[in-house]
Amino acid sequence: MKKIYFMGGFPRAGNTLLTSILNQNDNIFATGLSSIPEIFESLQRITHESLPYRSCPSLNNFINLSHDIFNSYYKDRKEDYIIERGTWTNPFNYLTLEEFCPNEIKIVFLVRSLKDIVRSYLKLAEKYPNMHVNRYYDQLDKTTVYKSEVEEKVDFLFAKEGWIDRSLYSIKWLIDNDKTETIRILDYDDLVQNPQKKVKDLYEYLEISQFNHDFSHLEQVTNYGIDYNDEDYLGAPYHIIRTRGINKEENHITLPLHIVEMCDRVENWKSMRRL
Repeated sequence: MKKIYFMGGFPRAGNTLLTSILNQNDNIFATGLSSIPEIFESLQRITHESLPYRSCPSLNNFINLSHDIFNSYYKDRKEDYIIERGTWTNPFNYLTLEEFCPNEIKIVFLVRSLKDIVRSYLKLAEKYPNMHVNRYYDQLDKTTVYKSEVEEKVDFLFAKEGWIDRSLYSIKWLIDNDKTETIRILDYDDLVQNPQKKVKDLYEYLEISQFNHDFSHLEQVTNYGIDYNDEDYLGAPYHIIRTRGINKEENHITLPLHIVEMCDRVENWKSMRRL
């Protein structure tokens, strides 16, 4: 039976890079961003809101269906290991895993300095005028704007229920509820500085036989059958990686001091176990 493990974390923190690396191994399929959390959420919504269900409830059938979702979803994959990329660490999704994950829960959670995440977003915004961050700023009524453009864009990036916000409150929930034993933190800087060691550590954590990866010649994730359509709805190619070796691109963007201090203050993963 396939093993289903999980990957998630902050945006601009190396998720796509790690996906490309892992997919060099023919016995691993690291996925694109998964829709399975929405499938579970939709099933729960049916049991709460559907008139046909309320008129003829069948909870056991829904439980049976839920237990089979992962294996059914990936039944056509030949690989022994599926690394599911998704929002599995938020409270609802993690509790769903506790009930319906077909094997022991193991999650790698990618993090990166929040200052660098912000700079990475702003660098993309400079390069792609139609990026969603720019679209948000451009539609603001400028007669009501009293902050700088950078500050407004950072507020948007940290908005409630945005990706950064969900990552931060998910970490806090995991810590507060003693759910961290199943999580391993992988820092983007560590991955870039020593990819061979970090990937080796990841294999050991997931108990997968080691594989000789090529860290000098990478493939875009689309070459592994993963389709992203970022430019249509986000206005920028979020999932493009540099393929000639692994290195950190420094984004020399000056941030206001209060933003730097805020980023440093809310980084809440430091106590969690690292790869």
